Amino acid sequence: MAFVAFFLLGTAWALALPANGTYDEKQHLVRAYAVWTGQWLPHERAKDASGIETNAFTGPRSLLPENADCTWIDKPAYHPASCLVTTGDRTEVLVPSAAARYSPVYYALVGLPLRISPDGTGLIWARLLSAALSAALLAWAAALALGSGRRLFGVAMVLVATPMLADLAGSINPNGLEISAAVLLFVAALRRRWLAAGIGALLLFTVRDLGPFFVLADLALALFVSRTHPRELLRRPFLVPAALGAAFAVLWAAVASRGSDVDQAPRPPATSAGAILTDIAHNRAEFWARQIVGQFNYGETTISIAVVGLWYLLVAALVLPALWFGDRRLRLGLGAAFAGSAALLVALELYFAPKVGHFAHGRYVMPLGVGVVLLTPFADRYAGWLSDRGWLGRLVLLCAGLAVPMQLYALARVMTRFQRGIAAGLNPFGGAWTPPLGAVVPLACALVGAGLLGVIVTRSSVRPTPVLSTANTLSN
Repeated sequence: MAFVAFFLLGTAWALALPANGTYDEKQHLVRAYAVWTGQWLPHERAKDASGIETNAFTGPRSLLPENADCTWIDKPAYHPASCLVTTGDRTEVLVPSAAARYSPVYYALVGLPLRISPDGTGLIWARLLSAALSAALLAWAAALALGSGRRLFGVAMVLVATPMLADLAGSINPNGLEISAAVLLFVAALRRRWLAAGIGALLLFTVRDLGPFFVLADLALALFVSRTHPRELLRRPFLVPAALGAAFAVLWAAVASRGSDVDQAPRPPATSAGAILTDIAHNRAEFWARQIVGQFNYGETTISIAVVGLWYLLVAALVLPALWFGDRRLRLGLGAAFAGSAALLVALELYFAPKVGHFAHGRYVMPLGVGVVLLTPFADRYAGWLSDRGWLGRLVLLCAGLAVPMQLYALARVMTRFQRGIAAGLNPFGGAWTPPLGAVVPLACALVGAGLLGVIVTRSSVRPTPVLSTANTLSN
């Protein structure tokens, strides 16, 4: 049931978005097609729609709309998706991709539909496959979380599944699978379920460049907070897949480094570290925080600040009491997850901003940042305090219930943006462009998916859970 819930959330976005309707999708879908046609590394250079020269593969014209950037590049108009010009022409041309040297693992998992049908139809099926993969990982994590006996774990799973994660899971972008794998790794390591943790580590190692850092950081936090000895990682169910993932990461880094991945873009004006830090404080930090909940397409499509604020208030209802009621280990773990995420964003911006301009996104650190929420159920005194007052079930119901309209609103806001334009009032029905299956289907998927997830969490949080012996827990 959890798989169905998460899959429907991802499916809603997969069916609602136009081609290139989220961050860098045009880069990733070209990479996915290339992997399935044997082009594991780029062999040519070409200019993209922005006039920037980058690596390129051979592919059909039908793979992308001729003007894939038209919805966002003409600032401040931000046209509806009716501006996209599609073609059925299968003539082979050079197709640029800034993701040309990324690890092929994610693209091999989702790219077959694009090989079979290199057009809008193949894109939808590839998105659905991506949504299913993320849903499988999140459902596995939810099953472990809800079976833990810690009833706040269900609330944590609802809150890490932000609209931004649903958007990424339902598009061609490895970031969605990366975050989902990190959620599984965190929960499995906290529960000492080593096969699940090994699968999460395997995917994190192989999907994106920062994966090895996230594996080490997530494991360190989970082991520290749960008081698990590091020798537990030597168990074969974890060690084998994790070692395979690490070996592939090293091998691919060596292979992909044999060539240039530097785009020939104009360098930004010279700037100083002080100026970058000032910009972070005044502008970028807000963007990072908003994007983790939901700031869509190429960052221009925002949702109500009230919705973003409410989501963070629900997170605070777990985190702040956990800091108060939790032990020293939990406080250190929560602080490290938050500080590490913030520090990584600042470091990325300081390094890349002088080279390419604004670079870091809040979604980049979600594989570590989810730990801020997923560690909170270990504040057992907080759960007990709530239970003694009869408030635990109410908190679960409040968080699960409020998440449903917020998920639905975020999708409706983005649908309105693509169907009617950036300045249109909320109305996801009709407009200059309509999703392939109409507007009702993706909205219904989001409503049923979010609602089903809420029901699962609520019912599991009030159902008595058998207490497992320490010996049985360690043996698993």
